[in-house]
Amino acid sequence: MIYSAWLKKLQSFLIIIFTWVISAQTDVPRPRGVSLSKASLYSPTKDFTCFDGTSTIPFSYVNDDYCDCFDGSDEPGTSACINGVFHCTNAGHRPQNIPSSQVNDGVCDCCDGTDEYATPEVCSNTCEELGKEARAKAQHLADLHKAGNFIRLELIEKGNKKRQEMAEQLSQLEKDKAEAQKIKEEKEALKNELEAKENEALQVYRDAEEKERQKKEEDERLKQEKEASEQFSRFDSNNDGVLTVDEIKVGNIFDKNKDGEVDAEELQYFLGDKESVNKEDFMSITWPLLKPLLMMEQGMFRPAEAEGTEEAEDEEAEDVPRVEDLDNTGSEDDNLDGDLSHDDAEEHETEPDSTKTYDDETQRLIDEATEARRQFMDAERAMREIESNIRNFQQNLEKDYGLQQEYATLDGQCLEYEDKEYVYKLCLFQKVTQKSKNGGMEVGLGDWGEWAGEEGNKYSVMKYTNGVACWNGPNRITMVNIHCGLETKLTSVTEPYRCEYKIDFTTPAACDDSNYMQQQTSHDEL
Repeated sequence: MIYSAWLKKLQSFLIIIFTWVISAQTDVPRPRGVSLSKASLYSPTKDFTCFDGTSTIPFSYVNDDYCDCFDGSDEPGTSACINGVFHCTNAGHRPQNIPSSQVNDGVCDCCDGTDEYATPEVCSNTCEELGKEARAKAQHLADLHKAGNFIRLELIEKGNKKRQEMAEQLSQLEKDKAEAQKIKEEKEALKNELEAKENEALQVYRDAEEKERQKKEEDERLKQEKEASEQFSRFDSNNDGVLTVDEIKVGNIFDKNKDGEVDAEELQYFLGDKESVNKEDFMSITWPLLKPLLMMEQGMFRPAEAEGTEEAEDEEAEDVPRVEDLDNTGSEDDNLDGDLSHDDAEEHETEPDSTKTYDDETQRLIDEATEARRQFMDAERAMREIESNIRNFQQNLEKDYGLQQEYATLDGQCLEYEDKEYVYKLCLFQKVTQKSKNGGMEVGLGDWGEWAGEEGNKYSVMKYTNGVACWNGPNRITMVNIHCGLETKLTSVTEPYRCEYKIDFTTPAACDDSNYMQQQTSHDEL
């Protein structure tokens, strides 16, 4: 019993001591404008040392309306120092620090009015009222974060599930890629094998066609030589093997402009600088120039200037070649053969002519090779699709969807906001666009870039960059400020600076109530 009574007395004594300590802390004497946390630096029993350590002065110099310290720390309660700081206690509301230059300036900066102590009647104490409003607002935000956090937890669960599914799908795609690569190689080997057999069979036809073509060329050459030789003999009236100027002037066919005579310009055209031409030169040089004129005279084709005169005549003569369609060095057939490019020739060798008729065995080889090519193309296409899907999954898995994947399910979700002139669209983690209500193309305001929130609150701002360039300006960028809300929606869009857009966006994904309470506690401590 004695021990119990002694223990009760000790407890009472400790309570008294504890109460005295708390009271002493809250009633610590300190100069005007000094916060409780800095009160120990202003001891009236000793000299005051400036915060920057450059000088030590008598304590009586503190708040004497004269700036002794370069950092202004000796004048927290007066406006003597331009860089001083005055602390508003603001009991009932949040404490506040203001520049000491605002002390006694006639403006009420502190809600408790302590910054205007020289004229106390100017300011009334509104801290209780403001504190009540602030606490009500804080409570509303706390309730909002608490309610939104339930949805956020669901988003986190779905986000992690989505990430796990993407990882599993990527793993499966890697396996599919290996299998698709194997199938592609098999199809390619089969295609090459069947194409070799097809090419061997088609070569027989190509050789025959080449032989036939060479024969036609030789026949045509002989025909041209015979025709040229006959025409030479026609104009070589003295049969001396040389066609002279006089003999040419006799031939009306050499009169190109049909003015009744062969003039010097026409002689120059057919003979060059020579006075005559032998049979060999006539056949190689003069005859290619003369033949179109002869054919025109015989009505075998029309001159270029006759085009479009009468449609009926065109229809009747549509199979008759024009002068400019003929190559001076050969026949119409020669020109057609000459139009085949090297690439066309190669394609001719690998692809059979579908208009031709082949024997049954060759046709079977062609059909098998054609099917093999189709299967190889399908295998290639399947391989490209798998590789594209792999890249997409890899990019998505590398994206930062928040500390707990809370933003993962929002990837690709598009939201719109309209003002008087434009419709804005935000596709999360992809792009931002703007379109006029009067029509026209969408204008890119930026592609997904990165999280750009300040330190400690990284996931409060999204940054979209490299939008369409402004006229004579930079590329457009968009900053998306994220706020807690029970709905995922856009609440405002502005352009505070040229080519720089700001979007306010609410979502339950931002309603982290534990982080919010931590931030509020940190803010209150400050």
